[in-house]
Amino acid sequence: MLEVSVKKELEGFSLDVQFISEAKSVALFAPSGSGKSLTLQAIAGLLKPDEGRIKVVDRVFFDSSKRFFLPPQKRRVGYLFQDYALFPHMTVWENVSYGCRDEKRVEEVLKMLEIQDIRNRFPREISGGQKQRVALARALAFEPKVLLLDEPFSALHKSLKLELYKRLREVVGEFSIPMVLVTHDFDEVFELTDYVVIMEKGEVKQTGVPVEVFFNPIDGKVAKLLGHQSFLSGKVVFVMDGYVEVRLGDRRKQILRAKNFPEDLKEGENVFVSILPFAVALNPLEDSVKISAVVKDIFREKDKSVVILDLGGDVVLHLPFSLSPNYIIEKGREADFYLSPSCISVFRRCYEKES
Repeated sequence: MLEVSVKKELEGFSLDVQFISEAKSVALFAPSGSGKSLTLQAIAGLLKPDEGRIKVVDRVFFDSSKRFFLPPQKRRVGYLFQDYALFPHMTVWENVSYGCRDEKRVEEVLKMLEIQDIRNRFPREISGGQKQRVALARALAFEPKVLLLDEPFSALHKSLKLELYKRLREVVGEFSIPMVLVTHDFDEVFELTDYVVIMEKGEVKQTGVPVEVFFNPIDGKVAKLLGHQSFLSGKVVFVMDGYVEVRLGDRRKQILRAKNFPEDLKEGENVFVSILPFAVALNPLEDSVKISAVVKDIFREKDKSVVILDLGGDVVLHLPFSLSPNYIIEKGREADFYLSPSCISVFRRCYEKES
């Protein structure tokens, strides 16, 4: 269990973060400058909050109401930095065993991360991916109570990231260590964590299970941050258990059906509709919704066609090449598409849409 309540006034920035999660792995997700790393530092004890409370599993790290602050060296936190922070004059073995007297434990993490064969090399003699594994091994060697990761994969290419994701999942599962990940890549949130905290300007905007948050963003800003691209204005015309129908503001006043919407949404409310790029139904199923629109543009990528439709606003759809025989489309011509309501999200217009 992770309980974080942190308030801190800094020069030109206010941090006010509060969340509680029972998940084993938590992501702090936000653009740069939102306070993610500051929150991580507060958990580690590198930043002392002005007020609040921090508790990891059954251990309190900080409680301002009791004037209690556990020093960083007593928190047993494994901290993995973006730049690895390896000692250049030490070998891999010396880096991993730094601060850990249990040689058996060091051997165990070296073997788990498959870096035992480079134990006598120096950081300058190994690759970026190997450095990352050495840094992770060092963080794990002294049996931390919590593992803190500050954007550790941002400098690595995709194939190496995927390999390290797998290693990290195995290690965290093997040693049963709670983990907090700072990232601005939602793919990492999906791959590595069970709970996400979305932050903006030092505050928490939304929390929850990653897939639920992705399909149910609280507003346009969060939706855009999560990768949603296509936003349309509309009005709710029907609400039923499991789905909602929205009349769009396009010239045809077409109706879209969506399965992702606020539970307390009511008929007559003005909303924004987000159609995800992968919303095209593989088959025109009974619950799919048909739309007609003029194709503004179309271009090919490696594994798909990208189609831009005019629905009173631009809508970007990804059309796999496997569906091409079912969709004869030309730029400037009108075409019909079947969309899956599961890939359409609705949220209130009381939040301004970002330009």
